[in-house]
Amino acid sequence: MRPRSRALGAGVAIALVYTATAVLSADLSPLARRPLLDGFAPPTAYRWVQPPPELAATNQKPTRGRFVAKLGNAGSETSVFTTGDAQVTLIFPEGSFASAGGQRSVKVTVEPLPSSIAHPDDPLTVVGNVYLIEATYEPSGDDAALAGIATVVLVYPLLANDHGSHSVIWSRSGDTWRTLDTDDLPSIQQAGADIDELGYLSVAGLPPSATAGAGTGDGGSVATVAIVAGLIVPAILVPLWRPLASIDAAAPVLEEQIELLRRFRESGGDKSQEEQLSALLLSINSIAAGFGATG
Repeated sequence: MRPRSRALGAGVAIALVYTATAVLSADLSPLARRPLLDGFAPPTAYRWVQPPPELAATNQKPTRGRFVAKLGNAGSETSVFTTGDAQVTLIFPEGSFASAGGQRSVKVTVEPLPSSIAHPDDPLTVVGNVYLIEATYEPSGDDAALAGIATVVLVYPLLANDHGSHSVIWSRSGDTWRTLDTDDLPSIQQAGADIDELGYLSVAGLPPSATAGAGTGDGGSVATVAIVAGLIVPAILVPLWRPLASIDAAAPVLEEQIELLRRFRESGGDKSQEEQLSALLLSINSIAAGFGATG
């Protein structure tokens, strides 16, 4: 199956809150609301299970994830889950989990594990934590397998000797690892991939090359990337040493967001809605990345 557009960018959790608010209050213009970006914040330090010795003193433990996807006649509802430290985001389109007799929901868990348990093939080197993602039906507790394609977005740490490209790696049991088609954004240390089975996931780095930093996906996100490219360029040109740009200065970008929001609302419940949502989230994330501020 051709990978869908992936929602990558800084501040995924904040973008989801913004989007949900916009959709629920369709009678208001986005310009009438309080701006999302009203301050500056330094990059958040990566949270390690087993930090490098030089980071052990200041390291904070990564957070586990416990989420619930409701079940309906068509299976699970569309759900987007992000761990409390924003290092893991899971995107489950409608029907990702099949309905089952007597079951009301699916519980999804995210457990951070040390990188030492992963041994991908050379020349890959694990970068950051490993995460075990599992799902069970409630109330039975039976294992819940994916019935369709889901998407995982992982944050990885910024390391001085890490200058190559990155790939999401997957394993069913933690023994044998497989490299997934990946969208890599090294500028904000995020990698995303489509998955058809839950299990162990992590990010692995490749040695530097002429194409380092480029995504390893198959181009399935071309339409969305084309929309977002026009938003990223003006956003990243804002000098970070100046006070936050005014709404007037950002008007062209906001107008593009309004157009994306209109398309999202008009898409209704058809399959194109997921692509429109990804584009909308990416537009918000683009501004967050450009301004270096998330609230």
